[in-house]
Amino acid sequence: MARRSSLAYLGLTMVALLCGSAFVMPAVPKSSPEKTQVITAGGALLLASMPAPAYAGGMFDFGLTLPFVALSFLTMMFVLNALWYSPMTEEVDERNAKLLQTLSEATDMLAKADEMQVQYTADIKEAREKASKELADARKATEEAIATEARAADSKREAEARDFKAKLDAEFAEKVKGSESTIKERQQDFVKSSLAAVGL
Repeated sequence: MARRSSLAYLGLTMVALLCGSAFVMPAVPKSSPEKTQVITAGGALLLASMPAPAYAGGMFDFGLTLPFVALSFLTMMFVLNALWYSPMTEEVDERNAKLLQTLSEATDMLAKADEMQVQYTADIKEAREKASKELADARKATEEAIATEARAADSKREAEARDFKAKLDAEFAEKVKGSESTIKERQQDFVKSSLAAVGL
């Protein structure tokens, strides 16, 4: 940056020297008095023969000043552009290139993030469906196991109930068989006592 500044100052100094030298009058060689009088008389005659300007001393009486100022302006413009604005433009272009590169990388990263999000969403959906299916299968297997155990328990209970009923029936039949004689005796005693009470 210091090198560019020194080049800029050098260029401005050269422009100032070029511009300043245009305003300095050239040195007039010394001549003899007769020659000077002849030159003066010729100049006077030439000046007298020239027509007077229409607006002498007016606002737009530039003479050679306007082309000189335009030339100075153009020279300074090219010098400043070459020494000052061109390096600055290069830096701005480099910065813009870096910003565009960063923006491009960010866009690529965003696109990759979107792709990853879509992929992860699909994976999560697939995992949920798989887990739901496995849960349904496990529930179905558990329900079947419980139903099988319930059927086995029902059949066991029914078998035990049948066995118990058969046992009770057998015991009842034995007791009935064993008490038939007692019942017949009591029946006969009842009949006799009833008949005796009636008086027969």
